[in-house]
Amino acid sequence: MSNFSDIVRYIGLSTDEAAAALNVSEDEIVRWCDTNEAPPLHIWQGLVRMLDEIRIAAEEAAKSADLDHLEATDLNRISLTVPGQAASEFDGPKRAATALAVATLARVFV
Repeated sequence: MSNFSDIVRYIGLSTDEAAAALNVSEDEIVRWCDTNEAPPLHIWQGLVRMLDEIRIAAEEAAKSADLDHLEATDLNRISLTVPGQAASEFDGPKRAATALAVATLARVFV
C-alpha cells in the first residue's frame, strides 16, 4: 500500500475511476497503489484538486445548513453534489464530501 493508494481510497475512487479522473491507464494506478513507485507531480496535483473540491463541497453544505432548526434525523438526509471537473463525475467523491459535511454538522450536537 502507498499514500497514493490511501488518498484514492479516501476519495472513494475505484481503479478505473481514478484512471479516468487522472487521465492515465488503470495499470499505472495499480502500480502506484501497490508499489513504492510514486506518480508524477501532476498526478498528485490532480488528487489535491479533487480533495479540495470535496472539502469545499462539504464546507458549503455545512455553511448552508439551518443550525437553529437542525435535528439529528436531518443528518441522514443530507445530499450534495461536488463541483469541479474531476470529482463531480464519480460517486466516491460525493460520498466523501457528504461524510465530511455530516461530521461537521454532527458537531452541533456534541
